[in-house]
Parts: sequence; structure tokens; C-alpha cells
Amino acid sequence: MRTAEDLALLLHDPATGAPLVDSTSLPRALAGAVVLQLVIDGRAHLAEGRWRTGLVVDDRTPSGDHVLDIALDRLPADTSPKSAIEKLHGRVRDPLMAGLVHDGAVTLQERSFLGMPRSPRYPAADTTRRDAALGRLWAVLVDGVAPSPDDAALVALVRAVKAEHKLLDAPRRELRARSKEVAEGEWAGEAVRRAVADVHAAVAAAASAGAVAATS
Repeated sequence: MRTAEDLALLLHDPATGAPLVDSTSLPRALAGAVVLQLVIDGRAHLAEGRWRTGLVVDDRTPSGDHVLDIALDRLPADTSPKSAIEKLHGRVRDPLMAGLVHDGAVTLQERSFLGMPRSPRYPAADTTRRDAALGRLWAVLVDGVAPSPDDAALVALVRAVKAEHKLLDAPRRELRARSKEVAEGEWAGEAVRRAVADVHAAVAAAASAGAVAATS
């Protein structure tokens, strides 16, 4: 789960463990990363239908990764990127973060208020992997390095939740322009480019809806 784990690390503040984006955007971004990983790994592909672009699962053999196997088990044979994200968004964050706790990248910080549990925080225990992901983002978005498929997916998801400026100390307008170029580019062939575009659109729509709800 390279992309989803890296995204989870990036979208949590390493000092406080608090999410850097709202509670609507974060789980959908992580679900989008899982969907993209299925396509990048060749376990699913996109198919043009009459009314929508379908996400077709081709290979359901166990992957050895708990989160990816949740997706392979729960997704129907033929769905859409948006529907897949909605089906998975409530089920991937907790196991993703549990895996990162197990690996020693973050620590679990339980919280409560007046005896009622609140969402946990995940401060960094070891920033090595997060720093590496930040370095890849900088290389692609600031230095202009051509991205790998994983990097293009990561950039598109960070762009979808408008988090570039929260992660990189560079002019926001330039970061947005470059992330758009990467998200729409053909860095890994047409199949992955279409998957990146569809997942980006689904996550961005959810993020916009979450922002509206948060201010209403």
C-alpha cells in the first residue's frame, strides 16, 4: 500500500498527529489511494461504459496486504471509481494507521472529552518515510522531475484535497499549476492516467462538499 501509506503520513501533522485536511476529505483521499493502487498494480482497470467509466476488478487473489485485501473483498466486479471510494472510505483509514503504528512510523494517541472517545491522533514516531515522501513531492512539484506512477498518484491525491501548500514551502499558485500538470499528464500510460483523473475528480468533489459542510 505504498501510495495510501505515504498519503496517510503526509496528511497527518507529524508533531501533533492531527489531520491536515477535514474529516470528509481524508478518508476519501485514502480510499482513492487504495483504488489507484489496484490499477497501478494491475489488479483492476477502467472500462468505458455508455453512461460512466467503470472500475473492473480483474485479480482478487490475496495480496498479502490487509488494506488492499479489504478492497478486493468488498468491491463488486464492476463499479466506478467514485462508487468504489464511497464504499471503501469508512474502512481503510483505521487499518492503514494501525499498520503504520505497527511499523513504528507513528504512535497512537487515544483521546476523550468528558468521558466520550474522540478521534485519535497519530504523531510521528519516525519521520524517515514521511520525509522521503515529502522529498518526492518536492522533486516533482518544485524541481520538475518526471514522476513515477506512484508519485503521479500521490500528487493527484494531494491536489484533490488542496494540500500542496500545507506540505511544501513554495508559492501556492505554482504548486497548484504543477500539480495540475502532473495529475493530467500521461506519466504511466493512458490506463493509469484515466484512473488518476477519475479518482482525483471523485476525491476533489468529496473534499469540496466537506468544505461547504464545515462552513455552513
